[in-house]
Amino acid sequence: MIPLIDISGKNYPTLSDIIKVPENDRNSVNYLGSPGVFLVISSSVKKSSGSGLKYSDALVSDKDSRVKVKIWGEIKNGSLLFADYEYSKDYRSFSLNPISIIDGNSRPDLLEIMMPHFEVSGYVEILDSMIENVNSTYLKQLLKIVFDKDSETYSLFLKATAASNNHHVGIGGLLFHTISVARLALDISSNYPEVDKDMVLTGALLHDIGKIYTYTSGPDFEYTDDGKLENHIVIGIKILTRAVDKIPDFPKYLEMVLFHVIASHHGALEFGSPVVPKIPEAIVVHFADEIDAKMRTIIDTLDVTEEGWTDKNQFLGTEFFKWRLS
Repeated sequence: MIPLIDISGKNYPTLSDIIKVPENDRNSVNYLGSPGVFLVISSSVKKSSGSGLKYSDALVSDKDSRVKVKIWGEIKNGSLLFADYEYSKDYRSFSLNPISIIDGNSRPDLLEIMMPHFEVSGYVEILDSMIENVNSTYLKQLLKIVFDKDSETYSLFLKATAASNNHHVGIGGLLFHTISVARLALDISSNYPEVDKDMVLTGALLHDIGKIYTYTSGPDFEYTDDGKLENHIVIGIKILTRAVDKIPDFPKYLEMVLFHVIASHHGALEFGSPVVPKIPEAIVVHFADEIDAKMRTIIDTLDVTEEGWTDKNQFLGTEFFKWRLS
């Protein structure tokens, strides 16, 4: 196997190279023959219960893969890490022992290769088509203002991450997640003729628009000050309020219903929504959002497991089983 990156004349495997090797062949430190290079997306410092040594419970990535690892030592988010890697068959997880650490922002050439990206080819065309399929004149006007191709909102939306840690983390993650939620919401609502499809589609396309100002653009995808102080639901409603104000005679009743869909899409007060869903369209958007977030988390977890059980996923509170028909 040929390592992916040549840096200053020396080859380093990235995470994708390392996890492609079957588990039974991960039988030594640096089993691909050299240390690896990793981008640290998120990190929290902990102490080993046995030795008391500090380690970082971290999410590392390259352009195509993301994996939870243990890194010996304290590591900052957004670091590029050159490290020895070792796989534990008992714990079914990787540990990294740093050789050198550099600030990712000091090497934009490497960040371009290492930052996680979502494949969103054709998604802009899908977004445009969905907007054109909205029949309500007012809701279509609103969508065209928010997703105006010459606006800052649109530019940020195309590049934004959908989260800092658990699902759809990376450039294009928000666009990928938004289209997935819209598709799911339309599929669900197709079973219920009583549900207003325009409201469902508009709510799905706008439900996470506030995330364009909630997270940084990488390499760490951390919360911004706005994100910490207001959260993406509040930010999103502020964006939509400004857009609604540009449309003459936008019905207050329609604004109230749409804002309820946005405000309630997390489904429960303890999960950040200021109100629970109280109309069918809000319930559809909520469950479509939840399905997509959870399925992406599960799929990403199973992608780095060859077979059998994964480690417990903290976001979903359980482990998962990878099976295949023989």
